[in-house]
Amino acid sequence: MPGIAAVDIVTKLGATINQTLAEQLIEEARKLEESFLLKRWQHSELNGGRLAEVAARIIYSVDSGNVSLTKSVDDCLKYIDNNQVTHNFPEPQAAIHMAKVLRSIYKMRSQRGAVHVSPTYTANEIDSRLIIESARWILAELLRLFVAAHKDEVASMIKEIARFPNPLIRAYEDIPLLQSVGFTIEEEILAHLIEERDGMTIQQLITIIPRDQSSVRRAASRLATSKLRQVVKRSDKWLITDLGIERIEHRITTG
Repeated sequence: MPGIAAVDIVTKLGATINQTLAEQLIEEARKLEESFLLKRWQHSELNGGRLAEVAARIIYSVDSGNVSLTKSVDDCLKYIDNNQVTHNFPEPQAAIHMAKVLRSIYKMRSQRGAVHVSPTYTANEIDSRLIIESARWILAELLRLFVAAHKDEVASMIKEIARFPNPLIRAYEDIPLLQSVGFTIEEEILAHLIEERDGMTIQQLITIIPRDQSSVRRAASRLATSKLRQVVKRSDKWLITDLGIERIEHRITTG
């Protein structure tokens, strides 16, 4: 469920556009932000495509005066581009620009591997970053037009939509730091290992985790026990397992 701030945004949007579409838009925006944070690149592309579907229906419903919860992206955007019909969108040029960006998002999702299995392409961070920034721009435009907020307020609204407005881990002078003080040592190790999928040595973990060395060593060893199996040691590096990924993703998404 969205947080209080997200519910407030839905209420403001719902005063101008269809309430169901407003709810879907914010929910898809939240899912997209979370998928990107967790480095689920394929999920990011799929979530971006779903947001594009909702946004296209919003633009179509405002422009045509007909609300549709099922109309395809292509059909919605064809209406925007049709010079033979009556347009009601408050800023026609904005609708045209958004249509172009939505097509780009949707084609990336459907043609670059997120939907169809491809022998030559795997979803990656660069594509996902293009999708999420494009989706944020679409969302900012819709909030600007239908919530009548200043651009600084719109930026704050977008941050409030995501459960994680700041990166979980950020590097300071090339040393990564977990930007939360609520994680256990085990969780902190898992957070760094999900960020660095090629693994890390125990010395690297000791350097970046602001705990005493013996505690970091013990925590890594516990994670590798037969009862947990959330990390494995290969050569001199510790690697996160699927069980570890499941644990830390649950920890991140549930707070």
